[in-house]
Amino acid sequence: MENKITGAIATIALALIIIYSTTINGSFQLNDVSKLGITSLNFVEASIFNDDAVKDSVPPELSIKNITANIVDDKTGNLSIIFDVYNPNKITIMLESVSYNVYSNSTRIVSGDIGQRPEGFIDSQDSIFPVIGNGTLVLKDKKIIDTSRGLNLSKIATSNSISEFLVNGTYFFKQTSSFQSTGGEKEFSIVYPKH
Repeated sequence: MENKITGAIATIALALIIIYSTTINGSFQLNDVSKLGITSLNFVEASIFNDDAVKDSVPPELSIKNITANIVDDKTGNLSIIFDVYNPNKITIMLESVSYNVYSNSTRIVSGDIGQRPEGFIDSQDSIFPVIGNGTLVLKDKKIIDTSRGLNLSKIATSNSISEFLVNGTYFFKQTSSFQSTGGEKEFSIVYPKH
């Protein structure tokens, strides 16, 4: 019991010495421990946050893994799209949303949104997608092709080897480190399949 009390007193005394040294000198460096006369303790400098990883960060890279158009008849069709989001950074990036349009033969056939940008601090974070450093996230979406605006489904080939799609839009992301947050939006335009 005496050893526990002695250890607690020594810990409190060390904390008070550090606080006192900080207030007199203005700052306390780990190298200053030797000045306290406590040479048997081994202190290692460490950083809780890796702020250097944010300095050289780049936006995530968006690509298309697959597009499938199924034409049921002259009035009905649906489209499935799969995006790959690659994070080339060391830190995790939060992908907030992807807004996209899909064109076939210069005709827009569908528009869509994956996720939702938060409107404020108290907005739900349910639709934000974390993409870990050097990792890839797969996002899928399905849309019904709307023929009510006079879209001719015969312009869309039923075989993806024949159809060429142009997908463009914008994606929104955030990079967070420490108590700082940076981010932005990036426009994209991708032809699928690549030639």
